[in-house]
Amino acid sequence: MARRPTKSKEMPRGAGELTQFDETNLSRLGLISIQERIPDTYTTWVTTFDVNGHDGELSCFSPSEVGGVPHGLDGDFVTALNAMYLEQGAPPDGYVHTTAYALIQRAGFEDSGQNYERLQVALKRLRAAQFKIAQAWRRRGEGATGWVSVEFSYISQIRQSTPEGRTLTRGTTLSLQLADPVAESIRNRYLHPLDLDFLTSLRRPLARALYRLLNSRRYNEHEPLHPAQEFSVLVSDWARDCKLTETVPARIRRNLLEAHEELITRRFLTAVVFEGRGKAARFTYLFGDAGSPEQEVAVMPDSPLVMTLVKNQVARNVAVKLVKDFGEEHVERRLAKFEALVNGGYQVRQRAALLVDVIKDQDGKYPEPVVGLPVTMHTDSEIQVTPAPRRTRVATLNDGEQQEQEAEAEAAYRALPIAEQAAVVVSGLKMLMRNAAGDGVLARIQAAIIAGHIDGRDLMKQASRAASELKMQSFVEDLRQLAGRDLQASVVRTVRRQP
Repeated sequence: MARRPTKSKEMPRGAGELTQFDETNLSRLGLISIQERIPDTYTTWVTTFDVNGHDGELSCFSPSEVGGVPHGLDGDFVTALNAMYLEQGAPPDGYVHTTAYALIQRAGFEDSGQNYERLQVALKRLRAAQFKIAQAWRRRGEGATGWVSVEFSYISQIRQSTPEGRTLTRGTTLSLQLADPVAESIRNRYLHPLDLDFLTSLRRPLARALYRLLNSRRYNEHEPLHPAQEFSVLVSDWARDCKLTETVPARIRRNLLEAHEELITRRFLTAVVFEGRGKAARFTYLFGDAGSPEQEVAVMPDSPLVMTLVKNQVARNVAVKLVKDFGEEHVERRLAKFEALVNGGYQVRQRAALLVDVIKDQDGKYPEPVVGLPVTMHTDSEIQVTPAPRRTRVATLNDGEQQEQEAEAEAAYRALPIAEQAAVVVSGLKMLMRNAAGDGVLARIQAAIIAGHIDGRDLMKQASRAASELKMQSFVEDLRQLAGRDLQASVVRTVRRQP
């Protein structure tokens, strides 16, 4: 499967630089075979092993009609979906809303017809495969903590705009529901750091699969600030964890050789030591980028709200404290008010300072935006409202400063990956509309932004203008009509402009 051209890196980022994450149960249990190709007859596997002093068992069944058990490239799509679910706020319903194009891009593949066919096969297999996990699934939060038993297919539901039986295309919208145990685990932050950019830059599928498995073994949830510098395992146990059909140690070593060499060349590993014979044969992996205890590892990803504040130039520690002190609901309301002020044409000298002040305001210092009342920022961060000149409908701003402000906001938005742009827009629309449009409408809008059919920045400007002019009901009606169409490029820009 052709990879998307990427700029080669000499080595992965250090542990203290990682800001992306993956679900830990799936990676550590190795539910997806690392083999690139398997016979269709490889439809089941069963393994037993020790789990902190008690017996655990894993099994998988997947019919030959879908190509046997999940393997190879399936792991790339699982990692991409986990990341997208987390970025979209990890909603309780477990759905990831995207497009076939965005999913292929996120997994690191080229935009080609062959890759869409392979994605379709992978999704069907991840929907059909049944995993049974006995006393080996780590659960924490939501009233239960410990090792539990679960049964699931990684994907519970698939909704797509392309009719079933036809190949996915670039514009196919997808709503994929992750299994309840997987979605719950991500929501409860049972995660470990992952260098997604490094992962997608690896050439061989086997190297990517081995990287995911090794990376998950480096991080101990009880000591997340100290990633392991080495990992040692019996070859027979490693073959079990990798879901390999081969059982002879020398052959396993030979089959993994190219993947080991690529990970060493790329400096994720410094060496792989093979020693012993027969049942005593063992691999010892020496990591090359374990970092140092002094590095600060972000073991938990920021919430979508904190991420939005950071993207508005608020320092991360300040953003975290604001959400903690005032609560998400209050911060979301004030963020919507801030966006309405800015997008309504009010002059801002320091974006982050104004946003923080709007959130902290307890005295009604910042009135709701009103058409015709210009606002001037002063050095004490207060806004002073002055009467508009007679016969002047909209305040006149300093053109240079306004253009500079708009250009900065535009550049910050455009610098985001398209999936993050879509998530930011949908989050903003939810705050402005108070869910008046419904999740289904917003899901289609999000997919259309990812597909490039809708300009999210333009849509948010229209929404903010409608909010400031008290015309949100009309805007919501337009949005519903837009979502109800086929979302083709020729019609999606027909949202009625507010006068």
